[in-house]
Amino acid sequence: METKVRILEKASILFLTLGVKNVTMDSLATKLGISKRTIYEHFRDKDTLVIECMRHMIVEDNIEQLKIIDSTENVIEAMFLITRRLAKRNQEFPKIFLEDIKKYFPAVNELLFSCRDNFRKFSASYNLLEKGIAQGVFRNDLNIELVDSFFHEIISIMHTSERIRVLGASQNDLLYNIFLPYIRGICSSKGFSLIEKYFERQTNK
Repeated sequence: METKVRILEKASILFLTLGVKNVTMDSLATKLGISKRTIYEHFRDKDTLVIECMRHMIVEDNIEQLKIIDSTENVIEAMFLITRRLAKRNQEFPKIFLEDIKKYFPAVNELLFSCRDNFRKFSASYNLLEKGIAQGVFRNDLNIELVDSFFHEIISIMHTSERIRVLGASQNDLLYNIFLPYIRGICSSKGFSLIEKYFERQTNK
């Protein structure tokens, strides 16, 4: 395995389990069995490494989301499965990690989405919107780039907003009070019916 990838994967695991602040470049080098100098040959500093790790995790997560989108009957089903998966993952993430990465979100967004050509490449939700329009689930007059960018802004706000943190909103609170009302607004009548169907199914569960 390429050294840079090894560093990214090990650092990602350590950041997730111990928190960013509790992982030093020395301890990472020891865990990898390499010199600290080798790490610095690939990453300028710790902040650069954290940002690259977040990028790596987002790309890997997008791959898993695309698999869900491709394997489901329609994009509404995919959306419910993806949000359930994300909620479970967020519950598994230590709070210390979620707190530590807040300051890095603007830099990660700039890294991934400062170029318009990257919108589709790094966003599973972009692909979900495209497929939803093709299925007649979402309105066909949508500006996909704009809607998808707004999705990502909502996610960023949810992770960084002090007001939302103080409210102590659960993942279900965020899903049913923020995401679902917006999704309903971009749906066609077919999509609205599917949302009600899956919403009712989730409520019954």
